[in-house]
Amino acid sequence: MIAVTRQQIRDLKRAVSHESNKNAMLALLERSVRFGHKRLALIRCIQAERLGIPLSREILNYCQDVADSLPVDALQKVVRQATLIGTVH
Repeated sequence: MIAVTRQQIRDLKRAVSHESNKNAMLALLERSVRFGHKRLALIRCIQAERLGIPLSREILNYCQDVADSLPVDALQKVVRQATLIGTVH
């Protein structure tokens, strides 16, 4: 695994929010899953799907497990956060 600096993460987030860069979105999502981020991975998964990015079964299963573990109100909050235009977490 290659270490990613905070600046590189900021650059990826900027590429997604300003250019809807699919490669950057996928990199952020894969990193979130790899680090075991739950809510953040789910937000990024929803955003990736909205960008039309094909996702691996592993990522989809991880995000589905996260979604299944959340109470309804928490899941609704995640969906709202993920659908804010121009927002990349």
